[in-house]
Amino acid sequence: MTSTVRRTHAAQHTRTAQRTRTSRRLRASDGVRGLMTHWADGESGRRDLRMLPAALCLWAAALATRAVLPQEGTGSLQEGAGGMRGLAVVLCLGASAVMFASVHGVHAWLRHARAGHAPPALRCASWLLVCMAAALTGAFATAVATTHDMADPAIRMSRTGSARATVDIRTRAPALRSASRAAACTVHASTRAVQIGAVQTGGVRMPSDVDVRVLLPDALCMRVVQGGEYRLSGTLARAPWDERTLQLTVAAADADTAVVLRAPAPWRRAVHTMQRRFFAVADGLSDQGRVLVPGLTLGVLGQDALGEGEPVDEVYASRLEEGCRRAGIIHLMAVSGGHYALLASAATALCSWTLAPRWAVAAARAAAVVALTAVLVPSESIMRAVVMHLFALGYVLLGRREQTTPLLLWTAIVAIVIKPARAADFGFALSCAAVLGIALVSGPLAAVLRQWLPRRMADALATTIGAQLLTSPLQLLMQPQIALWAVPANLLVAPWMDMATVCGLGAYTVSWCMPTLGFALAWCASLGTKSVEIAADVFGADDGSAQLAWPSDTAGALRLAGAETLVVLIVVLLRAMARLRDDMSKQCTAVSGRRIGASPAPFVRMRLWWERTWAMLTCLRWRPRGPAHAGVARHGVRHADRRRDGRREAGRRRNGHRRAGRRRRARRRRWGIYARSGEAP
Repeated sequence: MTSTVRRTHAAQHTRTAQRTRTSRRLRASDGVRGLMTHWADGESGRRDLRMLPAALCLWAAALATRAVLPQEGTGSLQEGAGGMRGLAVVLCLGASAVMFASVHGVHAWLRHARAGHAPPALRCASWLLVCMAAALTGAFATAVATTHDMADPAIRMSRTGSARATVDIRTRAPALRSASRAAACTVHASTRAVQIGAVQTGGVRMPSDVDVRVLLPDALCMRVVQGGEYRLSGTLARAPWDERTLQLTVAAADADTAVVLRAPAPWRRAVHTMQRRFFAVADGLSDQGRVLVPGLTLGVLGQDALGEGEPVDEVYASRLEEGCRRAGIIHLMAVSGGHYALLASAATALCSWTLAPRWAVAAARAAAVVALTAVLVPSESIMRAVVMHLFALGYVLLGRREQTTPLLLWTAIVAIVIKPARAADFGFALSCAAVLGIALVSGPLAAVLRQWLPRRMADALATTIGAQLLTSPLQLLMQPQIALWAVPANLLVAPWMDMATVCGLGAYTVSWCMPTLGFALAWCASLGTKSVEIAADVFGADDGSAQLAWPSDTAGALRLAGAETLVVLIVVLLRAMARLRDDMSKQCTAVSGRRIGASPAPFVRMRLWWERTWAMLTCLRWRPRGPAHAGVARHGVRHADRRRDGRREAGRRRNGHRRAGRRRRARRRRWGIYARSGEAP
């Protein structure tokens, strides 16, 4: 028994010694990696980037596959849905096999490596395998979706041009005003079945499942409700701006042939009524309120909403929208994660006040997310926010803090695999880029800016810069200009957006039953959106000074991304050099006992100078002057003279005492000398 205990203690001592030697070797080899030590010590789960290479590879593979695959199908791909299902099964099985082999291959490789001694090459190999699996998954998912769309009857009918057809659709969004003169409104839908020609011809009806953009006449605009199924006759063709987008144009003569196949659900009709009442209440606001309050609340600008009142002035609405675009604040009119963040925070605060358990908090947040999604106008940015908040419920159930970056990366991966067309959607890409920039940049940048700016201003500025940093290259692909005043414009409108959003959602909630209260809340929201109009007029002026011309192709976006990366690297290196200099000064102080270091930064010195100057100015005592205070001034002068004379007399007494003390000490020294020598003085 004793020998066993001794062997156990010896083994523990050996392992401890090995760990000590390993840590010493790591500390000795940190000379090259010393600049990253502080970053590694402050690593946060919010900036966990382990899934970033996989997400980027999957996204790039989906885009590349979408660009490489032909838009027109071959004969073998048009034989029927059975062949498509077989091809989809084969591709999915191939992607699953690659992922299975990659994961198990990396696991088997790492199992033979000693713990803590895996070389960097092994880690790089594991990353490459994971990235390869992600890229293959994205490519296979895109290939399956593309071949499925090419084999759809509606796509085949529109291959040679426009065709007369009768299409069964299911609306997926409310009807909005159309920018085309060929129709009064437009609605996004998905096809359920398609038939060549009219219903009376007795053609064969074939199942279909693709997205379609429907252009409707004025007679059908108010009859179409989101979630309903309708049978419409019109012209089926490809959209002029995108060959992959299907478009169904219903003429005014075909409005009488429209048939309701399935009425929308009751809650869909209730949401439709809420939207109509909210737009009617917003019609009583000023011009900027009519345009911006529905845009901030629902993501639908006032000129795009269907209503029974007087339409918005098109010239003013176009000028305001273009000014917001030039100022870089047009993103405020797209509903994204801000609405969900406010509602989730309110639900969490309410549950915390009632001391509810974690499962109740998760249930309340899930109910809030589902309810808000049901009443908003669908978009890809809303889909990203919904999936991300639903994934975050797992953190709530486990009692852990939410990790923004892993949630975003997994959301992007799952969303693109489910629907590969999202990889080419600008709304989805801008939403993901903005959230990633805020998660990575806003925290460290805000910590630096708080040294010179107030806390709220520093946080708002850091959030704006973080979002603009990653979204600017993507915005170049949409318009060939860079908004020069985007940061100050966003700083101007940021303090009012939360209040305006809350008031807008409140007006949207109560306008259907209490129009007066809804108008009051909408008017309060218009006070917040007034800052958007001011920012659009000031920073989005149409004089050429608000934007910088830049190439709008892929090369231009890559050049801008490279320039931003270079600036970020310069800032990181400067901070690393400053941190290294501080560490060296601390080491010199520990060795020599003297403080050897550089002086504070110029901004720090200016701030200290201002604080001391302000303290000196506020502590001064001013002497009253003027005829009304002459007596007081003379009394103050006499009092000051008396104090000055008293100080002089006290100084004379002190000097006299000092001279007398020096004489006494000298006399004692002389007597002591004579006493030791035995002579008289």
